[in-house]
Amino acid sequence: MQCRNCKAEVPFGKVRCPECSYINPYNIMGYKNTKEIQTSLRTMIVEQYGRIADAKQFNAVMFDYIPEYTMERKLLSKAVDAGFLETIIAAEDKKKTFKGLRNKLMNESGFHRYDAEFVLVCFGHMLGFSYVSPLFMDDKPPKQEDESSIEAVRRETRIRIFGKLDAFRYVLSGKPTVKEGYTELAGYCFENFSLMKEISLPSTLKTIGEYAFTDCKNLESFTLPDTVRKLEKGVFNACVGLKKVILPEGLQSIGDNCFFCCTSLKTVRVPDTVSSIGENAFSGCAELEKLIVPKNVKFIDNKAFAYCGKLTVICTENSFVHKYCMQNGIKYQTLPMGVTLPGTDQSEGELDE
Repeated sequence: MQCRNCKAEVPFGKVRCPECSYINPYNIMGYKNTKEIQTSLRTMIVEQYGRIADAKQFNAVMFDYIPEYTMERKLLSKAVDAGFLETIIAAEDKKKTFKGLRNKLMNESGFHRYDAEFVLVCFGHMLGFSYVSPLFMDDKPPKQEDESSIEAVRRETRIRIFGKLDAFRYVLSGKPTVKEGYTELAGYCFENFSLMKEISLPSTLKTIGEYAFTDCKNLESFTLPDTVRKLEKGVFNACVGLKKVILPEGLQSIGDNCFFCCTSLKTVRVPDTVSSIGENAFSGCAELEKLIVPKNVKFIDNKAFAYCGKLTVICTENSFVHKYCMQNGIKYQTLPMGVTLPGTDQSEGELDE
């Protein structure tokens, strides 16, 4: 790639320009929009520096610059509200401060490692000082001497999108099958497939677009491949027949409206790797009785469980989830710190009562 500052060529696997030492924007693993957010925040700090004197002002201004990145914006806001940005600005030894902030983000504020690195690289780029995360993503060139390995890398990294036209051939099927090799389901891909009761997905799948299965009224069960890391906005919106869903370890977030009005869901186990649950994620799940939420969840929108009259959240005592339930009047059941939450063989998709 070319350096954005001096246009010199930056070697593969590097983000620091060898000519001018500029740290180019780069993505953190699990955050494919990091570059865009870094660039927008840098523009914000240049144009609006005088308007971000406190956390409230900063969050208001930030919304104007990255309105479409809801989950990422909430992570940054959480760090700002906790005083981390103020600490960075005031620090003389920023390298040492960054190292300390990483530990505080993870140990005191409960950020996952990937979340913490995302916050740090965004703040670093925004404020104009050097920080290279060990979790940056950049394409590396294949070994030139091995043609078979070149093709293997190409096959592994090739993006194949299963779109609405691909899905249309299955509109009358009760159990569509997406073949191996596809890496992404397009947004609204299976919207209103009223005959579909279940679906077979490939092990190569990484991304499920927003509202991909919205209004699939007869979809009864769903197992997510282990490779999927995020559930985007409204993936299962209004799937009123959905009775069982198995979420894989490795899933990092549950997006806004993800299970909105899934009125047949009764029990869901949130994997230990999830850190955030978005707005209206389970809102309107009138029959939802049990939601097992691990202590690693550190953000839950205030409307995540609206109109869930039968819900009991099972969580770890004194965790963020426990405090959230108390503050929002949600019925809960706690287990002591160190005791494993009920859950399960994910292959069976069943939960201990």
